[in-house]
Amino acid sequence: MKLNNLELIIPFLNFRNPGDYYFLQILKRRKENPDLGKDMVHLRDYYIFSVDDLTRRIHEIEDLCNREKARAYFRMNVRNSKKTSLETLRRLADLIASGNYDAGWRAWASCSGEFHSDPDKKWIVDVDWKDLDRKSDLSQILTLVENLQSEAGRIPMVELIPTLNGTHIICRPFNLKKFRDVFPNVDVHKDNPTILYASYSNESKI
Repeated sequence: MKLNNLELIIPFLNFRNPGDYYFLQILKRRKENPDLGKDMVHLRDYYIFSVDDLTRRIHEIEDLCNREKARAYFRMNVRNSKKTSLETLRRLADLIASGNYDAGWRAWASCSGEFHSDPDKKWIVDVDWKDLDRKSDLSQILTLVENLQSEAGRIPMVELIPTLNGTHIICRPFNLKKFRDVFPNVDVHKDNPTILYASYSNESKI
């Protein structure tokens, strides 16, 4: 089976400044590959500098995921090559100072994963069906997220991206403590990726 969220993710993309890009990683997981020697294997990174860039590469991304039973993870906050370059320079200086010369080749990808430049920050509320007493609880979560964004003085954003076991609510920042007081078992991520594409079996959803 396949999960394809391309059409849901494209409307979020906003390339405001020169050098803006989005970071995408292809990861192979043991859930879909029981014989894998470890929990996860990193297959490839993509740096998306335009909507056309993504649509042009999507078939390549899909083919790799299908062939390897892998997932394409997409970070929803935009990156910028200037900021990433500066952070990479700092990371390389630290690595050289510590004598860790062989790790330098991963510095750009590592900084792309850690640092974003999005003025309109997007969080992910990670709803897993097993964490809810009933799926109707989702409507309560959506209402709370919307209200908390309004309380924080932000225009509410409440968009759903399907996952293998539930849904990701894409939203703007809000008071995290107030949310956890009501839904302590629901995770909120400040810059984690969502799923762009995944190839999986029914068993891997468990």
